[in-house]
Amino acid sequence: MLSYNACGLASSILELEQCALEYSVDIILVQETFLKPKNPKCCKLNNYVQLRTDRQGAPKGGTALYYRQTLNCSPIDIPPLINLEATGCRLTMSSHGAIIIISVYLPPKKELLRSDVETLFALGDAGLPTENSPKNKTITSWRKVSLLLEETDTPILNNIPDNIETTDEIDYAIGALTNHIATVIEDSSRRSRRPTVAENYPKTFAYF
Repeated sequence: MLSYNACGLASSILELEQCALEYSVDIILVQETFLKPKNPKCCKLNNYVQLRTDRQGAPKGGTALYYRQTLNCSPIDIPPLINLEATGCRLTMSSHGAIIIISVYLPPKKELLRSDVETLFALGDAGLPTENSPKNKTITSWRKVSLLLEETDTPILNNIPDNIETTDEIDYAIGALTNHIATVIEDSSRRSRRPTVAENYPKTFAYF
């Protein structure tokens, strides 16, 4: 999977295509596409399905998501968001339950709102189990995650430099934030047995 801030996808689509080929990327998340609805066929990639959410009524912005045509993916409808821009899909694999993948962009002058985060996290709770779903599932309290992410006075975050200038500092900051989010989610989760498909049907049904 590749995340790519395009700062104008029309002018950087060749670079993105080369990167996708070189690294055999299956899914690409793009931010700041600057694309508009009047050009619906712009910036296609061979062998990929393109999903887009264009910013309307204002310049710049926009998100996109590309996935290989061979993947069992389908678009998902993103509920209205206040400050975030997002494009998402559902990836289904035989050895795993459905995975929700979302390309998200927060404009620099916008505040990250808890309501937007909860709206996106809620998308992961929409699916029912299938016969191929794991017997156990992880239940995450996304409200707890949201509250913990508001705490900025933590050892990990305090070690991130205020002024990030070098690529090493950028890599360190990304790694620190990723580890912090992963730790918060783990601390807010618990394991539980997943009901079978039959158990999710009304109890008045009989099974033979």
